Amino acid sequence: MTMMSSVTSFISVSAVMQGMPRLFLIMGLATCSVVYAAPPDTQAEVGYVCDDNVTRASERGIKLVDHFYSVNLSRPIIFPNADHARTLLIGAIGGEIFDRNKGLSRFTGAVHGEFQYRSSAEFGTPVFVVFARVSAEQYQSDLRDGSRYLAGISMRQTLTDRIQIFGAVAHNERNGRNVVFDNRDNSARINLDYSLGAVGTVYMSGEYRRGDLVISGPELWGVYNSNAYTKDDAFSGREIYSFRFDGTTTFSTLGYNLGIGSRDSIDFSWRRARSSVSYVAPSWSKAALSYVTNQYSVAYLKRF
Repeated sequence: MTMMSSVTSFISVSAVMQGMPRLFLIMGLATCSVVYAAPPDTQAEVGYVCDDNVTRASERGIKLVDHFYSVNLSRPIIFPNADHARTLLIGAIGGEIFDRNKGLSRFTGAVHGEFQYRSSAEFGTPVFVVFARVSAEQYQSDLRDGSRYLAGISMRQTLTDRIQIFGAVAHNERNGRNVVFDNRDNSARINLDYSLGAVGTVYMSGEYRRGDLVISGPELWGVYNSNAYTKDDAFSGREIYSFRFDGTTTFSTLGYNLGIGSRDSIDFSWRRARSSVSYVAPSWSKAALSYVTNQYSVAYLKRF
């Protein structure tokens, strides 16, 4: 089956799943963005990702490797407010198809809004942004269905003709059908882009999050001091349980974007995440628990 036919099949299946009214609302808002946006800058993205720990597990025996295909479509509406400010509204829809662990496949719709301010048009003047995002997610895993909310502030600045820097702090919330996937955290992120001219752009980023996180493990972890746990229905045929803990996560990304036309590019990236928590073991002593996952991706991006 081709990637595009897989996406079509998944969307057809998702459309009959429970909980769709919430997703239809988000999709409706996203569709409005596509219809009424004035500038011709719709962005389409088709990608392939390999993940070496989709279970987010610390124990070698239950770490599962999988890969998935993704398709995303977004379109902005721009509202000029004044000489130095504007409002941006972006509607987006997308989906991911996993190869082995079908329960992780999902369909999403989102609306992202920004208020941007730049004090002058001079080179190097930073752009300050207040942003918010709401999204709905429909998984083939019933436990994960739900919504996400994000709000924060950011700053973007061009330092030289080749270097651009971006930083953001944000609060994230996720409401899932099961309490294990009700997560809240705060994050700080920084990103650096370095232009290589005609041969593309190299970028790197780092992010730190503190709050709720989910780790998979055996049922016996239920005696530990987790906030909540449940048998995970995303991994059919396996006795894998997901646990919600308080902890920290660090992300690092290294990528390369190669322009292949005035509106086309290919993006290659490596993203690494490490989460760690402290929990109370049966001996009533503190013990450390962590997992590491790597994602390797390639994506084709098109603006039209």
